[in-house]
Amino acid sequence: MSAPGTGFALMQFSSILDSAYEASPFAKNAEKELKILRNALPFIKPDQYRGIGRYPFNADYAYDAPGWQWADKDAPISQDEIARARLREILGIQGEDVPEESWLIDGPWLLPELSYAREVLKLLSSLEKYEIVEVARFPFRAKGVSLGFDVGYWASGNFSLICDCAIWPLWHPPVLDVFKELARHLSCVNSNGLFPTIETGLSFRDYYRSQNWTETEDDKFRRFELIEVAEARH
Repeated sequence: MSAPGTGFALMQFSSILDSAYEASPFAKNAEKELKILRNALPFIKPDQYRGIGRYPFNADYAYDAPGWQWADKDAPISQDEIARARLREILGIQGEDVPEESWLIDGPWLLPELSYAREVLKLLSSLEKYEIVEVARFPFRAKGVSLGFDVGYWASGNFSLICDCAIWPLWHPPVLDVFKELARHLSCVNSNGLFPTIETGLSFRDYYRSQNWTETEDDKFRRFELIEVAEARH
């Protein structure tokens, strides 16, 4: 059974993530390349990004901040096991058994109701780091005020094409000789760092799939979905 087409998520504020990324060992080691990328994409404001690649609170584990994944340090000690246990309960994940539904296996974050998202948020030790957003996988649409469209993994995991190309490049950063081309394809993003229309989001997905430096999809599990992000105020 696939994940529902709409729901809610607890996403970290990009200003916090951006500060962590800029101070990270990864960013320090790639300082020259990042400066060239930022100059090529002056319209991209990482601290204003409101897409899905914002390290969502999930049912399995605490994420390292962007750029710190390979740092020589102890794994973070999560203080949010009560909130995580409640999220697992809401999603119907029992004990240590591997869930039957594939989207529930690795870091599921999609909540079915706004009331559940608010409940989990109140249980977090640092709730000021998170905002609740509504999300919808195309062709489904969100009911709240739309912030724009991202492209990436739906309902679990933490991967956005926009984020890994232009916000906090990490897993599959673009190579230098495509920066100008990438800028053309991203030039339409709005002030939230998201595509303003369905058409522009799908067009970028086609471009991304055509490149040889990018993440590749898994036909059975991970697909690049067009995802609308909206204010969670209804």
